[in-house]
Amino acid sequence: MAKKLPPDKIVIRPPVEACSVLIPVTGGCSWNKCRFCGTYNGVYGVIQEYAVRDIKDVKKDIDYFAERNYHGHPVFLAGGNPTSTPTEYLVEIIKYVKEKLHNIPRLSCYAKALDILRKSDEELKQLADAGLDIVYMGLESGSSKILRIMKKGTNAESIIEAGKRVMRAGIDLSLYIILGLGGKKYSKEHVEGTARVLTEINPTIFRFRTLNILPNTPLWNDWKSGEFELLSPVENLREEKQIIEKLGDNVDSQVYNDHVSNYCGIETDNIKQDRDAFLLTLEEIINDPNIKNMPRRNLTRM
Repeated sequence: MAKKLPPDKIVIRPPVEACSVLIPVTGGCSWNKCRFCGTYNGVYGVIQEYAVRDIKDVKKDIDYFAERNYHGHPVFLAGGNPTSTPTEYLVEIIKYVKEKLHNIPRLSCYAKALDILRKSDEELKQLADAGLDIVYMGLESGSSKILRIMKKGTNAESIIEAGKRVMRAGIDLSLYIILGLGGKKYSKEHVEGTARVLTEINPTIFRFRTLNILPNTPLWNDWKSGEFELLSPVENLREEKQIIEKLGDNVDSQVYNDHVSNYCGIETDNIKQDRDAFLLTLEEIINDPNIKNMPRRNLTRM
């Protein structure tokens, strides 16, 4: 039986926050129903139920880092979605981080679209004014059909609204896209829907991830039974290329392939300026015989 972890233990954080000060705020995920995700349900050998930490304990952690001179480092408020907490609670934590730790280049956390939509524009502005710089949000797919199948708990229009509201409040937005989430059956819908949502929001950043199906997730059984077909490396890269091709001319986001799951590492600080070069590089990778002949890997630990 998987071990249960208390909310002060961190299960995951974004790769970009690898060198950041990590401060647990929530444990687990307040939704925790996505069919492709087993992060808090035993995939990594542990179970972590959703919980909000006592603010006194969070402040003790902040004091710990301050006493040891962890100034000048980015700070990541950990947990599946700290924005699920009451606004006044999160604002108090952000302000305390800013008070105790100096010269912070970035203060960030995960966010879920539904949590953002539950907050008023004024509440989001309070978070921005307190010092929340950026949130990482899972778009996963811009297809409402795929989101429904995967039990994401939201749809494309809700994500568009949440993303726009975050950015209007003055908080940067980093969206995650999962290549291959529609499988072979819904690949076209995945591409078209995702390009549309990205064009509507024009997020600060969007990041590609490649679907890997983990044990103990509902999608694992679909894959093993043949109901869900994984894309090959080349097919995943083609999806990325098609998404970039279909973006509107307004999109000037930063774009990254910064995860172990990806089959390429291309990035740009402005996809509007670098789109032609980005697409050319992707095409060269797609036509590489080594990539064409690469067997499909399925990572079970990332």
